[in-house]
Amino acid sequence: MINVEHLCYEYSNKRALDDITFNIPNGSITALVGSNGSGKTTLLRFIAALEEPFSGNITINGIDV
Repeated sequence: MINVEHLCYEYSNKRALDDITFNIPNGSITALVGSNGSGKTTLLRFIAALEEPFSGNITINGIDV
């Protein structure tokens, strides 16, 4: 359902996401857990198409985000 491949993003002084790849199948329940500043919100902003990553691909149900 949600496919993330080789996602990378870097703020001016810190890499927030470094080659993130995962697949969330349809109907699954998934939690996003990590410490403060680990890139959780950044990742969700990319999945919601509110920002664009430096590199990588995101598809939701086969549609390129």
